Amino acid sequence: MHRFFQLNQKLARRITPPHVHEANVFGTYWKIGAMLLSHPNVRKVVDVGAGKKWNFPGHYKAWYGIELIGVDIDADEMIPNQLLDQKIVCDAVEEIPLPPNSVDLVMINSGIEHFANNEKFLQNAYSILRPGGYLLAQFPGRFSPFAIINRMLPQKLSRKLLDKFTDSPGELGFKAIYDRTNYSSLKQIISNTGFKEAYYVPGFYSSYYFEFFMPFYLISYLYDSARFSLGARNLASYNLWVLQKPGEAEDCEANFRFYAWS
Repeated sequence: MHRFFQLNQKLARRITPPHVHEANVFGTYWKIGAMLLSHPNVRKVVDVGAGKKWNFPGHYKAWYGIELIGVDIDADEMIPNQLLDQKIVCDAVEEIPLPPNSVDLVMINSGIEHFANNEKFLQNAYSILRPGGYLLAQFPGRFSPFAIINRMLPQKLSRKLLDKFTDSPGELGFKAIYDRTNYSSLKQIISNTGFKEAYYVPGFYSSYYFEFFMPFYLISYLYDSARFSLGARNLASYNLWVLQKPGEAEDCEANFRFYAWS
């Protein structure tokens, strides 16, 4: 049976056009993250949900003079993360215990879906950011197929299936809530908290969750393609946002680049 699933996975990946794998929000997160980290006004960076490792090369810290602060609700998760200059154990929805207006960049990669109140999290991030500071966030959409299935299944079963049928055993399957993580709902939260939207991109491809069985994969791929063709942002599998706290320190040139991409 395991061999059967492996063959299905290889076939699914072989027939998927290369651009589908290359043009995704994960790659966009790394590219825009690298740009923001190299920004001359970015020095103090907070990685929310820091976990075991940073998503960027360690030499970025020396190149760009970065002070990296990790925030995670689980202290044990951050133990192997040697790149962190400071480790803060807290619930980022309750508070982020840093001084107001003290941070240049807040980053969160696939973490917002786990928060019970995303409006409160954005308020906390807004508070610690300096005027002109950025928030870079990538996260699953509430109405993506895998998010709907994940909410329907018991957490233990969901985690077991993800460990068995994905390439990231042990890294997926944490309890996800998807509080208002669809486009229109989060856009309203962004407006409520005072952030400016610098850049947004949706991601529709999530069929790799179904590569283990070709009929499921083909149905999912057709659905992904239909959502992409329609540009249905509320149905996006993933969202990536760059938000900026307004203020005198805003970088107009950086804003121009982001708006030009969109």
